[in-house]
Amino acid sequence: MMNHLFYLRFTLLVIVTVFISCGKEEPANIISPYEKMQLEAVNFISQPSFSGDSMFEKLTSAKATLQRYYVDTKQLYFTCDSAYYTDANLNKFVMSKDSITRAKAVNGELVLDTKHFNDPGKAFFKMPVSNFKVDSTKVISMNYKEGTYKVTLPQILNFTYLRSTFGGGAIAITEEKSHFMNHGSVVAKSKEPSLYAFVKQITKNEQTPEAKAQKLLDFVTHEITYSEKEATNGYETIKRPDEVLFTRNSDCSGKAILYASLIEQLGVKWCLLYFEGHICVGVEGKYEVEHPLKFNIHNREYYIAEITDPHAIIGSDSWGGEMNEGNLQYYQISDSIGDVVDYKTKHKLDFVRGKAKS
Repeated sequence: MMNHLFYLRFTLLVIVTVFISCGKEEPANIISPYEKMQLEAVNFISQPSFSGDSMFEKLTSAKATLQRYYVDTKQLYFTCDSAYYTDANLNKFVMSKDSITRAKAVNGELVLDTKHFNDPGKAFFKMPVSNFKVDSTKVISMNYKEGTYKVTLPQILNFTYLRSTFGGGAIAITEEKSHFMNHGSVVAKSKEPSLYAFVKQITKNEQTPEAKAQKLLDFVTHEITYSEKEATNGYETIKRPDEVLFTRNSDCSGKAILYASLIEQLGVKWCLLYFEGHICVGVEGKYEVEHPLKFNIHNREYYIAEITDPHAIIGSDSWGGEMNEGNLQYYQISDSIGDVVDYKTKHKLDFVRGKAKS
């Protein structure tokens, strides 16, 4: 898949977040809700690093592969086995076969426009985004050992447009004028339908808030793989909680966002703890551990929950004293997640301001 699509999605997230916090939308072409759903579905499918490799099939039940999505021309290029180039399969994601252009075989290659595909056993074809069929009632399922995450396309769009998350400024400015991403902006709000149901599945056998919070930490540390690629790619990757569940992997940023989103569904108080090059979560409660690692913030005690350690126990130090009070730089608490606060000075940070451009 084309790398530029990642940057498109990441830039859109930043623009939307900044827009929500400080700008008025400039006039834009009015499109119908269905057209918006088409565009968002295609944009999501075209980025497997956020949606997972199987999202097209999960969303359409069709046997095909999206090879290219050209944002400027809004053209989609697909391949499928020749045996699946049938009405029965195409009708699952195509509104009209008349809008499909199929590649021609030339010297053993499939040629379509300036594109060449060198597998004659495949069907290679294109169509406009407006011909892509989406089903708003389709339930997308991700199976895990502890339960099945179920979500619909409208619920995904609520995440996309930050309606299901806390939102706020996208980029915080430190007192030294450096910048970092506001992770709390994409943490899910309480009672988000897909996550709320998922949390009930995972914690169904636990009785206390502390046991439930630990069970959710076990899920994030055991079933969400740590992504070295995201951690070392040279730029900050921010995944929403649904995207972490779709891809089954993330670095400390995505794992912290997911865990905070899950315990938010419990009604447990939590905070995001920003260290140099690392972020983790603090959880309020009564955790009986020897020499607990906890932070007193706004007269509440938050026990550390290390989301990258598969053996993590809430309150236990997984870093040999490195993630201590002296090294804590910033925090956000669930009661006022819109504020990123300098731990030492207690000053609230400003955010990058701007308007979304048409």
